[in-house]
Amino acid sequence: MAHGFNPVRSVERFSFGDRAACERLFYQAFRFVDRTCREVRPLPEYEQIIDWMTDTGGKGLILTGDCGRGKTTILTGVLPLLFMHCKGRVLAPIHADKLPGELVPYLKRWAYCVDEVGVESKVNNYGERYEGFQVLINEAERLLKPVFVSTNLDSEMMTRRYDKRTTDRVIRLCRAVRFAGESLRK
Repeated sequence: MAHGFNPVRSVERFSFGDRAACERLFYQAFRFVDRTCREVRPLPEYEQIIDWMTDTGGKGLILTGDCGRGKTTILTGVLPLLFMHCKGRVLAPIHADKLPGELVPYLKRWAYCVDEVGVESKVNNYGERYEGFQVLINEAERLLKPVFVSTNLDSEMMTRRYDKRTTDRVIRLCRAVRFAGESLRK
């Protein structure tokens, strides 16, 4: 095409190995990151993440659901460790309540990793109110950047908090993993 115009958009797919290798990597990383647990019990939600690791399909992850099931440990510890160790990529988590103030520099990252989406405050920029998370998701959609999110919001709550378009974009950009059950915190 003339003048460097390239209308093709594509996503970057990752694989951390075959199923057995991914399972081994996931549980090793989990034990390394969370020194409080002696043994990591296999949970259905962990199995879904391991499946994703074999072929991300160009999608990030949205970890939703009940508290105390390992969402934050996986998002802020396990995934960054796996990306650094296996792919040489820095996946830098940010807590959602930091989005308003640190949003602009954070948008320069290769991927977005936001913990506790739904707790952040709205930004008031000279009378214009907006959600930092929406800006981040819009940018990820525009540039097809991977997105990694943890939240206690389900899709209906996310739609009420943000809007249908934002929820739809998150669904397009992320594989959803629902964490359900009693808290594992002791």
